[in-house]
Amino acid sequence: MALFRYPANDFDDSEKLLHLLGSFWATSYGGNGLLEDLVTAVGQAAQQSHRQLMELVRSVSRFTVPIYHQDNWYALRIRESELNTSSQLQARYTDPTSLTYQASPDRSYGDLEVTPFYAVEKPTGLQDVKVIFNRLAAPSVELFDRLDYWLQDELIVFRQNPFDNALIPQQEILNRQGEITDREITLWVYRGQWDWNTIYQQFGYALQLQLDSSEGYRDFLNAIFDSFVEGTSERTQRAALAAAFGVPLVIEAQETVETIQEDADALNVITDQHVYRFPLDTTALVSEGETVTAGQSLTTLFQVFEFGRGETIDSEDLSALAIGSGMLAWGFWGDLTFANEDVSLEVEEGVDGYTKVSWELGGFPFDVEKFWEDVHEAGVATDQTLAMLLDVREEPNGQPTAASLPATINPLQFLADNLLRNHAYVLKVRPGSELPGGLAYVPIEQLRKIQPPHTLMMLIVELVYADSPVIMEAPGTETDPGYEESVSGFPCMETTDTIDASSFVTETVRLKKIGGRCI
Repeated sequence: MALFRYPANDFDDSEKLLHLLGSFWATSYGGNGLLEDLVTAVGQAAQQSHRQLMELVRSVSRFTVPIYHQDNWYALRIRESELNTSSQLQARYTDPTSLTYQASPDRSYGDLEVTPFYAVEKPTGLQDVKVIFNRLAAPSVELFDRLDYWLQDELIVFRQNPFDNALIPQQEILNRQGEITDREITLWVYRGQWDWNTIYQQFGYALQLQLDSSEGYRDFLNAIFDSFVEGTSERTQRAALAAAFGVPLVIEAQETVETIQEDADALNVITDQHVYRFPLDTTALVSEGETVTAGQSLTTLFQVFEFGRGETIDSEDLSALAIGSGMLAWGFWGDLTFANEDVSLEVEEGVDGYTKVSWELGGFPFDVEKFWEDVHEAGVATDQTLAMLLDVREEPNGQPTAASLPATINPLQFLADNLLRNHAYVLKVRPGSELPGGLAYVPIEQLRKIQPPHTLMMLIVELVYADSPVIMEAPGTETDPGYEESVSGFPCMETTDTIDASSFVTETVRLKKIGGRCI
């Protein structure tokens, strides 16, 4: 992140600029005060040109392309009639603290929200400004970000009415009859950050991906381009998703963790080169004195679980895994959930001449039943059922019984060890990942471009929710909630617990003739 430094270079030092003209003009000339002001003005103009030249040089590399453009000065002109008139002040009904739809005679939809502050629309492209002055030379009014004003959406909100400050020069606006119709002030935005869409114009256009300029946007593009240059890998997937969610990973090639400490706002992981901040309820994955490498995750906020290493995944890290339509064959209504816990093995002997095994799975009952029927039928067809594969006898003879099979099994671990090994991994993002540096959304279409061939990435994003329970154990009253249930039908309705495939399942076959000519 860029740091504010003053003086940034010699162009900020007016005395040094004056001495560059020579000792006569700096010490002997009687009007050197005016001369110093002149060289200061020229120096500020030269500094702006030098800054834009450096931005151009940095734009050549996708690693250093500037996020924002910086202007030394910008004249912000405000008319008194513009205060609190922006459409951005309309109530949005988006959060619990906002206005709600009520039968109130004193407010209608579309009315501007009443506010004790003074808001005007900010200039197009302005993203950040730390200080605003009332004039360029020797300012007498200094307004500071988050104290005297703040940027909110498309607005600049002032804590106090700037037109009530006598130190800010005002200009009266007259009509053709010479009547005063309005007043205008000019405030000077000092070194504001402006979004020129440089990242998109330089590199983002090649991927047809345009997002708001940010450090996360640049890091995401770099992860995509890295995969194009060095080949697809799990590392580029991890870097792209970390940038999308705004989760910091280790920056340098090698760092040493020195301190892990919480303050009032965040969990700080401090290395010998950087400080990484995470939400307070996050658990660190590293310890003090440990050496970490570039791209490594430091907390449980962002974790990768690879099944190919034969590791046992703790149930607190991954409680279950839902296998959906992308991995199941056709004919299933929904997902099947494999829990990360020991469950009892169910054994049925003499099913089609073989022993059939199954265990508890999450999902629709019809889906679970169909899944185990398909597994057993496939095993019978190949004379190698799942029960035969799970047989613990050293020299199996005949079909296994319950005594020769394990009593319990971990569904998720079985799935990882036998089906997902060497080609699948899970990337998990915990609540709290909605950090300020994250993108507005995850560009999934770009992730598909860098997915390593023959591999499967399963992205699990835990959502934040707040419980708001309503206990309803009896019929409701005028003051208390409640509920009642009743079962009713309609004439000729027939209830059944089974599905007749010949009646409810149909297939349509359509034939098309496709022709062409190869040249």
